[in-house]
Parts: sequence; structure tokens; C-alpha cells
Amino acid sequence: MLELHDSTRAVIATNDDWGSDVYFASVPADLRPPNNLESAIVTFLAPGSYTAIIRGVNNTTGVALVEVYDLDTAAGPMLSNISSRGLVQTCGDVMIGGFVVQGSTTEKVLVRALGPTLANFGVIGNLADPTLELRDVNGNLVDSNDNWKSTNQAAIMATGFQPPNDLESAIVRVLNAGNYTALLRGVNGTTGVALVEVYVLQ
Repeated sequence: MLELHDSTRAVIATNDDWGSDVYFASVPADLRPPNNLESAIVTFLAPGSYTAIIRGVNNTTGVALVEVYDLDTAAGPMLSNISSRGLVQTCGDVMIGGFVVQGSTTEKVLVRALGPTLANFGVIGNLADPTLELRDVNGNLVDSNDNWKSTNQAAIMATGFQPPNDLESAIVRVLNAGNYTALLRGVNGTTGVALVEVYVLQ
């Protein structure tokens, strides 16, 4: 079950089974969910901040994937930041944030992982010390960071998006077109709630 909220937290769209969305016929077939029980929302958005919330129908639980695609390739507003909050566990249950760099030129991005900062917003059980890896489509390690000031501090600060807490992680890279994955773990196998974010810088 999918909900889309605006910056005031008002619900602006919902969907349970994706085939019920009247706009979805206009979406390319390769972006349609493979299973009829999965959810999707197609809508036009004004510039601003939005939140997608995914829930299990009848309060069921489990692992799920939420995705955002910018379908408008014309000049104008563009998707500039995406983030996801979730429970970071161990082994195959670490937090994963995937993103795609499109086009024929490179893209400068900032990827960061927040944990301690979430306590300032009332999040209970936040991850005390996150560590971050950035991998390419083949699983090769592109970059990694534990405490953000330990590597590339000046470049991270120049973005204006440096993490508020020294134990949090950040990576600034210029990337070629392709698929990338940010992996967020707890140092020494610790667990908790964390936030992984990707910012487009150019």
C-alpha cells in the first residue's frame, strides 16, 4: 500500500493494487510493477518536498522496495534528492539505496547516511554509528566512508549537505552514467533506524 504526502504531510495520492491507477496506462511497460498486488502512483508534482510511505495491507510486514522515476525529460523541474528511512540490520538485511545516473555526461552526487541525527527528530532506536559503501552495477566498490570528516571533508562541506554528526557518513563522487547502490551498515554489526540520501549536485 503506497501513500504520497506533500511537505505539509497531507496525503495527495494513494494506491493499493497498481492496476487501479487511471494514469498508469501512459507509463512504459518496463516500469509497471510485475505483480498486480504491488503499488504505483503516477502524478504531476510542483517543485517541493514529497514523501512516499509504503505499508503492508492489514498491517502485514516484510521487506519491500520503493522507487521514484522522473518521467518528464523536458527542461524544467527535476528530481534533485531522494532519501529513504528504514531499519538497518545485518548480513542481507542492511539498508540499500539504489539510483541511476542517466545521460551522456557525468553527474556529481553526494550520498550520505544519517543515524545519530534522527534522535533529534524523535526517532527511537536510531543507528548509533553508520558506515556507507557505494557500489556500481557489477558490485564493485566505488567508494566508502565511515565518519564523514575522515575522507574528503572539504569537498563534502563545500556541498552544504555535510552530516550534522561526526559519526555519520558521506561520499562525494563524479559518476558516469549507470546504476549504483548505496549500502548502509552499522559499525561492528550494530543495528537501528537510519536514513540514506542521494543529492544531485550538478
